[in-house]
Amino acid sequence: MREDPDTMKKISALVALAAASALVLSGCSTTQSSTTASSATSASSAAGDSGAAASGDGVKVAFVSQIEGIPYFNGFKTGGEKAAQDLGITYTQTGPATTNSAEQVKILDGLVAQQYDAIAVSPLDPTSINSSIASASSAGVKMATSDADAPESERAVFVSQASDEALGGTVMDELAKATGGSGQYGIISGGADTATFNNWIKAAQDRQAAEYPGMELVGGIKYTTDTASALQEAQNLMTAFPDLKGIIAIPSTAIPGVAQAVQNAGAAGRVAVTGFGSPKTAGEFLESGAMTSTVLWDVEDLGYLTVWAMDQLVEGKPFAASNTVPGLENPVTYDESTKTLLLGDPTVFTKDNYAKYDF
Repeated sequence: MREDPDTMKKISALVALAAASALVLSGCSTTQSSTTASSATSASSAAGDSGAAASGDGVKVAFVSQIEGIPYFNGFKTGGEKAAQDLGITYTQTGPATTNSAEQVKILDGLVAQQYDAIAVSPLDPTSINSSIASASSAGVKMATSDADAPESERAVFVSQASDEALGGTVMDELAKATGGSGQYGIISGGADTATFNNWIKAAQDRQAAEYPGMELVGGIKYTTDTASALQEAQNLMTAFPDLKGIIAIPSTAIPGVAQAVQNAGAAGRVAVTGFGSPKTAGEFLESGAMTSTVLWDVEDLGYLTVWAMDQLVEGKPFAASNTVPGLENPVTYDESTKTLLLGDPTVFTKDNYAKYDF
């Protein structure tokens, strides 16, 4: 498909949205931010550990995202910062500039060397990060996973946004609603080794097989690393399968590419797009009709819960079956058998409600 200059400029802007300024900073492998109960900027300068300032009781916690600079993890940071302020502790958020699992491991190892009390990570590759989690735990760092899990690791708790079954089932229900429950559809995912993405895909396929036998997955699962590659895969799918009725885009970085491809092809209203993207990422395309919905959760609440959970680990306080978390509206459940804190049910964002959310 040929692109005119205006379209190419828009695609470039979408790539920038997916990775923000981190993707254009030559030689910069990470971006990082931190917050503390103290508002004095001089304290931050004196701390000497990647911008983290000393808090009232000295507790330092950190979160390693899958990629910094996108609206989703910006929202996570907002929630984490609020929790840190409320708890009187220091919070640092950092992550790779692109979805690079090797770089993510290096970042985690660096934080361990800086003697953080607790660290949470959203693993890009749960296998490659297991060794670093084990080493950190042996060094006395309380380790958690959040947003994505490494279930075979030595993490103390997984802070889950919603169950995999609920998320995968909900996104398939949304696609079926948009397509009338029949026809061909495609799935464009992120990293092939990201366990959480694969769990959502399996749950979606299970729901389709059980509830929507008239729907057919075509083209296999397409794996991408960024917005531009997601756009290309979506174009390829529509070319190879002219009767395609829908596409599920799994990570936030794939959402703009898939939706832009549908928009470029003039297929809005004919090829439905849903997936797992933040309201801000999806908003333009919900407005244009290139997307029918996006499924997620309140990511600011997830950030808040993650920082609260790390503070609980540092303080040696056990999780109850049902936990009242100051700053969150609803109780948070805990499954002892899987060591999982569950934020709650998925949220569906549409043209009618997405503007109410700031992430």
